[in-house]
Amino acid sequence: MEKKITSFLDILIMLARGKTFIIIFTLSMSLVAVIYSLAVKERWSSDFTVFPMLENTQFSMAQNIMEGFGIGSQPTPRAINFKNSAILKSRTVTENTIRKYNLIDYFKITEADTLKAMDDAVKMFHNRILDVFLNDETYFMTVRVTTRDKYFSREIAQHYLDFLMDYTQDNPNNIGRQRRILLENRINQITNDMATLSDDLRLFQNEHNIIEIEEQVKSSIEGYGLILQELLAIEVELSHVEQILPNSMRHVNLVERRDIIIETMKRFQTGHDGMPFLLPLDNIADKAFTVQEKVFGINLYQRMLITIYPQLELARIEEVNNMDRLEIIDIPELAGRRAFPKRALICVFTFFISFIFSCACVVLMGIMSEEEKTKMKEIWRLIRNDK
Repeated sequence: MEKKITSFLDILIMLARGKTFIIIFTLSMSLVAVIYSLAVKERWSSDFTVFPMLENTQFSMAQNIMEGFGIGSQPTPRAINFKNSAILKSRTVTENTIRKYNLIDYFKITEADTLKAMDDAVKMFHNRILDVFLNDETYFMTVRVTTRDKYFSREIAQHYLDFLMDYTQDNPNNIGRQRRILLENRINQITNDMATLSDDLRLFQNEHNIIEIEEQVKSSIEGYGLILQELLAIEVELSHVEQILPNSMRHVNLVERRDIIIETMKRFQTGHDGMPFLLPLDNIADKAFTVQEKVFGINLYQRMLITIYPQLELARIEEVNNMDRLEIIDIPELAGRRAFPKRALICVFTFFISFIFSCACVVLMGIMSEEEKTKMKEIWRLIRNDK
């Protein structure tokens, strides 16, 4: 016959009749909770908190709406936090951390296949060690690392903080940084080419005794012209002497002078050790052109550097302006209390849950009819596959 509950006292009567079950069940579950909290391995957390800073940026409602649709024109703290969170959780960063701290052995992974072992380690790392919390109201990002050793937790947390700060400084997606690197590489290339061209010019000048090409060319031509004038004068006088006094001493002297002048002119044309700084006239145009070509190249490189250097300074300013600035709110510290297990909380929670559950079972059994109890026994027998 089904029992009906007409007042709260009926419930108390049922609980009093089933007090033995309630006490035994509650104490048993509480004892299990105590044993579990003592046996389970302790875990310690260390975390840090950062805040993205944007200078001279005001956020309006329209900007927040645009940001929500992913079309914000400027980086916002919320967007920066999401980006940094994705970077910290990325496969590349996680694998580097696992290799650095040998976490495959820490997780006791015995898989022979290194790729499978790394996959398991990555999953366990994100499930057990790393947590990233984003606060949309304050724009704080908190990174928490939890391990079985408080010093190990702080070490990994400090590693992530250092990585995040380095990435912020050297963000490869910074447009200003990309322009700055491009301009620096171009300046280095131009400087190296100009140095090579200057060395070639210096060697060419030393090899051909060139000091000032224009002055040396002018001097060589003027010297050659004076000797040529003297040769023409001697030729005229020699022609006159041959007619009136052939084979005379005067004639012999004029012939010797003419031969000396001709030899000197040949030295002007082909060069001679006795005249090291007078350029040979037979290839003076080639030498002048070579020197002018090298000088023109050096001047061109200098003008290019004068044009590029201001752009480099602008790129450096743009790099700083586009840099994600992070303010460190909290740094990783040693944990004073365990992150897990919370023994008192586990025991108290288990006690109340088991007490409530046992009371509910007693009340439920008290209001069930004999037929319903028989059906419950049948269900239990079927579950155990009893015949």
